[in-house]
Amino acid sequence: MMATELHDPDLTPLLRGCSTEELQPLVEYVTKTRTNTYGSATKEGVYTSPHNRLVDDLVHEIRTFGGNSLVNVVRGGGVPYAEVVRDVASQLKVKAAKDASVEEIELGVLLKILDESIKKMSPEERGALEDEFRRAGVKNVNLGAGAPIATILAQAGVQLTGFFAYRTAAIVANAIAKLILGRGLSLGANAALMRILGVAAGPVGWAVSGIWTAVDLAGPAYRVTIPCVCHVAFLRQKRKFGDLADA
Repeated sequence: MMATELHDPDLTPLLRGCSTEELQPLVEYVTKTRTNTYGSATKEGVYTSPHNRLVDDLVHEIRTFGGNSLVNVVRGGGVPYAEVVRDVASQLKVKAAKDASVEEIELGVLLKILDESIKKMSPEERGALEDEFRRAGVKNVNLGAGAPIATILAQAGVQLTGFFAYRTAAIVANAIAKLILGRGLSLGANAALMRILGVAAGPVGWAVSGIWTAVDLAGPAYRVTIPCVCHVAFLRQKRKFGDLADA
């Protein structure tokens, strides 16, 4: 496929700052469906292509999956990534203010999936996750009470930022990669991160499986846009706070 020269301010700069290895899950998410326009690009050497070409192709694919065919014809190259994120949030019933940033909406999507996964956890798994929340500074947390994580954070006066945001993104993105690609992400050997990934991987995967059943009714493109948005959210938090994982 010829590279598509397409710049999306919320996506292109971020992806160009990532390694090919970090982008690999995105490549696989968009090539796992027969409706993508990447087609046989992997056989044509997309992995050895110049980095910017790979990024431009990914931006094109994610934006195209985010729009319906009519919008794609009219606007060429699909819809802006900001619209893709809002659409995913809407499908998952994530409330987002009109002036919310792309990053804020991405984090809302991650928290929604984490909320759904907590419903699938055993008391022991919830207890282990509560311990991780306390280590991250969220006191008096009770995940069995049914309150959304966003509410728990607000009540505790904790913002979803720093290593806590990175851990949340890693939990969801890693579980989705395991579910769809059959393997987790390369996240290093930070003890806290590895511990929480071990607790949450199964329940997050079950939650995502349930989400698939719901979004299949809305359209197959969500099987691409949801994992892509979650992985992009992870990459964004990794760029900002990943170094804290090694502190």
